[in-house]
Amino acid sequence: MIACPIEDRLAIQDLLVSYAHAVDSLHDLNGICAVFVEDAVFDLSGIGFPSLNGHGEIRKFFEDTFTAMAAHAHYLTNFAITAYDGDTASIRAYVIGMGKYKAGGGITVNGRYYFDVVRTPEGWKAKRYTMDFLIPIEG
Repeated sequence: MIACPIEDRLAIQDLLVSYAHAVDSLHDLNGICAVFVEDAVFDLSGIGFPSLNGHGEIRKFFEDTFTAMAAHAHYLTNFAITAYDGDTASIRAYVIGMGKYKAGGGITVNGRYYFDVVRTPEGWKAKRYTMDFLIPIEG
């Protein structure tokens, strides 16, 4: 792996922060889709959700999610560029995600995000996203 320039590293990290910020808004579907290339793979099958393809399926997933949620908060840390070749990269980050349901109760997720990203004319965009749990969800 060639060294990732600091400007690219920060831009890639900012992409993940943009994703978390848009998700935590509970309404910014355009902001979520802006993180991804049009035909991105959004694969949460490792945590029991479906694998989705493209903006349309990603948008529908979050429309449904936002309908059920009253609040979200995601905290990202331990960013690590795990692959870089100049125009593509991979990054791993730890995430603590918390949510409160409109129907009552809540959820806390402790896991890792994995993003494969590509440089586009609009900047870095995710072409694949997965995650796993560091601590199993209770209940």
